Amino acid sequence: MQDGMRAITLRRTVSATGVLIMTSMTAWWIFYLRFKPWDRYATAYQGVLNPLLLEPPAQPCLLNQPLLFDQTTYPNFTEVVVLNRDRLYHQGDVLTVKVVARDKEGRPKTYGGDFFRARLVSSDGSLQASSAGHVTDHCNGTYTVQFPLYWVGDVSIKIQLVHPSEAVKVLHRLRQVPNKRDFNCTFVDVKTENNYTQQCFSSNNPSLPPHRQCEFSKPEANGTWICEKPEKLPCSAITKCRWNPDMSRVLGLVSQEEMKLFQKPYLETELEVDPKEPIRVLETELPTPEHLPACTGNARESGASLGHWSGKVWKSAVCNVRVFTKEDIRQCLANKTMYMQGDSTIRQWYERLEMVVPLFHDNRTMYSPVVQVGDNSQWNISVRYRFHHSPVQGIIWIKFHDLRYIVDELDATQGGPNIVIVLSLWAHFTAEPLDMIRSRLYAIRGAIHRLLRRSPDTRVFVRTGTTREHKEGLLEYYLLASDWLAYQITEVIRETFKENPDVVVLDTWDMSVCQRWRDRVHPGQTMVDNQLNRLFSHICPS
Repeated sequence: MQDGMRAITLRRTVSATGVLIMTSMTAWWIFYLRFKPWDRYATAYQGVLNPLLLEPPAQPCLLNQPLLFDQTTYPNFTEVVVLNRDRLYHQGDVLTVKVVARDKEGRPKTYGGDFFRARLVSSDGSLQASSAGHVTDHCNGTYTVQFPLYWVGDVSIKIQLVHPSEAVKVLHRLRQVPNKRDFNCTFVDVKTENNYTQQCFSSNNPSLPPHRQCEFSKPEANGTWICEKPEKLPCSAITKCRWNPDMSRVLGLVSQEEMKLFQKPYLETELEVDPKEPIRVLETELPTPEHLPACTGNARESGASLGHWSGKVWKSAVCNVRVFTKEDIRQCLANKTMYMQGDSTIRQWYERLEMVVPLFHDNRTMYSPVVQVGDNSQWNISVRYRFHHSPVQGIIWIKFHDLRYIVDELDATQGGPNIVIVLSLWAHFTAEPLDMIRSRLYAIRGAIHRLLRRSPDTRVFVRTGTTREHKEGLLEYYLLASDWLAYQITEVIRETFKENPDVVVLDTWDMSVCQRWRDRVHPGQTMVDNQLNRLFSHICPS
C-alpha cells in the first residue's frame, strides 16, 4: 500500500485534485504507521534545484485531436464505483473508488485528462467532517480515487466532473495565448496636464516595433511589462495602470462548439456514485500517540496539505496546528515584523490581523490598494502588505510606481530572527502562460536564497491558491480563472519550492476543495482564520 501511495504522489502532474487527509490523533497515527507520509513526500520530492533543468508539468493524457462533441466525457453515463464495497472499513483504512469516463453514447473513453473534484463528507450532519480525495488519471479513460478514512461514522462520496478533458484542452490551448487580457496605462503631460491612455502588455509583443515601445520589464525579476509609447511623451510620463474588463478578445478565442463545453451538463456536475448508500467506518484497534509533532517547517511537511475539516476547524494530519486565540496571536507576533507580499488573497490575512491584533494604519497608506502598513506599539508588532507587480487584474487605477517586484523587496530586506515573510502569487496569473508564473517564482526563489544567506534565521512562507467562484457562471471567467488553471499554478508552486528546506509551503488548495462553504477567491472568516492558524503554528509551534 505504501508503494501505491507513492505512485499516486508521483502522478501529481496528471491528477485532478491533490490531497490526502485525516482527522484525529488516532487517524494521524494510523496514517503514519501505514503510509509513512515523510517517506511519501521524500519520494515525491526527488528532483533538481537548477531551474534550467526543471521540466514543466506535462499533460500526457490530453490527446492532440480535433474536438468531437459526441466523444466528450458525459457525466450522466460516467461510472463511479466503490471497490470492495462489502468489506468492513475501519478508521485509518483507504477507501478506493474507480471512475470510468464515458461519452454521450455510453462508450468508454480511451484517453484521460478529465478534471474532477473529489470529497468525502460525514453523513452525520452534526459531525460536519470533510476531506479531499486523491485522483489518479490512468490516461485511458479510467481514474482511481483514494480516500483515507480519518473519522468514525457513515461517510458519503462526492465526486464532481469540473471539466471534461475536451474542456481542459481548450483551457490548455488558451493559456498559451499571451496578451489576451487588455491592460491600459496613462501617461501625463505635466505641462498641459493632458492624459494619454496607452495599451500595455504582460508578455512580449512582436507586432509592436521597438521605437514604439515603453519598456518597463525587469529581467532580474523575470517580469515583463511593455506599453505603447505616446507620440509626444517620454516613457517616464507613465502614472497609473489598470485592467480593461472588455472580454471580447478572450471570447473570440473559442468556437461556438467549444463554448458548449463550459455549460451544463459538462460543467461542474456531480456524478452518481454506485452504491448511493453511505459507507460505515468503524473504530480502529491500533495504538495512537498522544500528540502530533510540532510544525517545524521541515521541507517534507511544509508542502503537505494533509488534513480535514471538523466543523469549523481544519485539522492537519502532518503537524500540530493550533487554534490561536487573539491573545495567542499577539504573543506569537510580539516583537516581530511580518511582510506580506502578493495578491489580494494574502491581503485578506493582513486585514484579519488588522482587526485581531489590532493594527493601526499609517495614514500615508490608509487608502492605497497597493501598500498597507499597520503597527501595534503595545506588542511591538509591525505588518506590511504590498501587492505584487503586474499583471494585476483590477478595474481600479493603480499608481504604476507603487508597484514593485517581490524580488526587489526581498533583496531590500535585511531579515533576521524576528522577520517573517509570507508570499502569495496565483490569482492574477491564471490567465497567463504557465511559464510566466514559473519564471517569476524562479526569480523569487533566487532572492529568497540570497536573503537566507544574509540572514539564515529569517522565516519564509509561500502559500498556494484555492478554488474560487466564477462570476455568474460567465464563460469568460472560466476561460481566465478556471480552478483547473489555478491548480496548475499550485502544482508549479509545489514543484518550485519542493527542495527548499528553509521555505515553508502553506498548501491551502485542499482546504478549499473539501470545504462546506461556497467557493470564493476571498473566503469567509472561518477559512482565513484556519489558514492563519497554519501559518502561526509554524512561527510559534508551542
